This record gives sequence, structure tokens and C-alpha cells, in this order.
Amino acid sequence: MVQDAVLDCRSLVEFSQGHCRGACCIPAVELAGRMHELPKTSVPLQLYGTSADLLTASEFLAAKGYQVTRQNLWTPVLETALKASQQWESGVQSQRLWEPAPLLVRFVQEFMPQLKLQPGQGLDIGCGAGRDAVYLAMHGWQMTGIDYLPGALQRARQLATGQQTALNTLEVDLETGKDPFTAFATGQFELICVARYLHRPLFPWIKRILKPGGVLIYQTFMQGAEQFGSPRNPNFLLKPKELAQIFAGSEIWLDEVEYLDDGRPVSAFICRYE
Repeated sequence: MVQDAVLDCRSLVEFSQGHCRGACCIPAVELAGRMHELPKTSVPLQLYGTSADLLTASEFLAAKGYQVTRQNLWTPVLETALKASQQWESGVQSQRLWEPAPLLVRFVQEFMPQLKLQPGQGLDIGCGAGRDAVYLAMHGWQMTGIDYLPGALQRARQLATGQQTALNTLEVDLETGKDPFTAFATGQFELICVARYLHRPLFPWIKRILKPGGVLIYQTFMQGAEQFGSPRNPNFLLKPKELAQIFAGSEIWLDEVEYLDDGRPVSAFICRYE
């Protein structure tokens, strides 16, 4: 049984003055711009807020496919009850509801301790709203996220701030036909990760900036995904064992096919670059 996630839809000022323990603060009026901070739609939500907050949030979340199991109107009586049950706390620290790519979690929880990997400089190519980059930063990596969308980079920085960690960002067009990594030194990064993005001309330049002995984590759509939805363009679909061929000579730690909930196959590839 999936446990409810707790979402406080009041303002940050109200949240900091007191809230239910374990709640995540996303004001109702900010939900549309902070969808990347929510859990999967399969996770039921319990809401806290004013009557206006609850109305706005419940309607928005229902339209996005979320199940709201309970709406808690914030009143002095509720605050007293939370204090009596030791479920009340104050401050701006907000519970994280979002999750990074499972492959990143596996890397941090399994590969790093087993192989005694020490965090260094990392790069997230096509970082989007920054969940993977921020997650790695939370575990000690000095992360830089690059993307061509300034709005996505802004959300990534806000996500890092919310988790009280550091993230460098850089707006870069990755598909000009020229080396998009000229801002980076050869062998600068001990880790490079890419998720749900494939542009084959980048591979030689990725090799240039990845330090020998550094780690590449790559997870994107594979051939067969077009049977279930996008992407359908073969330019955006990996072939079986394609990454192993591109990074031949590297020490391959993982080269598997995983499947998303909707059936689309994705690569799960991790190697030590040599």
C-alpha cells in the first residue's frame, strides 16, 4: 500500500510558522510551475491549507491525475491537535516528494559504496528541471546542469535551493553541430549523466570532457519505445548494446534494459571511462 504524501499548500511564511511534520511546502498558486517537485501520480496526496488553498490545489491536482485522499483545513484547532500528537513543527525545511531517475539512486546507493567512489565534479547534460543533478549534489557531487531552456534551469536552481545544496547551471544549445562544451576543460568531470536525451554527435565531445577513470551514467529510450509512444524518430532511440560499442574499451559496470510503467524500454548504462 502506497503511503500518502503530505502537501502543505499555504505560503512559505505560513508554513514556516508551523506545519504538519513531514509535509512538503508548495503553495497552491505555484503548483503549475513546480510540477517537477511532486511525486508520481500513483502516490496519493493529503493536503493542508486554507479553504482557498485547498480548493485551488485539489482542482489542479485532480486535473493532473492525482488522487487527493484528504483535505485538512488549517485552523487553530488543527494546530493544537498536531501539537498534542507531536506532529507539529516549524521552520522552512520541506519534505522532498520528488524522486530522481531510479538509475541514479542505484548508482548512489549501490555503486558508490561498493566501488568506494568519492564524489567529484559532475555534469548533467540536458538536465531539465534538475532532479538528477540536485540528487547527486545532495550526495556530495559538485554538479553542473546544462540545458537550452532558461526556464528549466531556473527551476533546477530553485530545486537546489529548496534542498539546501549547490548547483551550477549553464544555458547551452547542444545541437549546433559544434562542440557545445567549450566552457569545460578536457577531462574536467569525474561523472557525466544523461537521462532521456540522445544526440549522437555529442559522444566524441562527451569523451573529451570526461576524465579517464570517470563515470558515465546514461539512461534514455531504446528501440521499441515507438510501439508505446514517443519518441518515434529512430535518431532518438538507442540500439541494443550501442553504448557499449561507443565506449568500447571502458569498464562497463551495467548495461541493461529497463522498462517504464508505460512499457517503453530505456537503457540502464554505467561505465568507467578509459
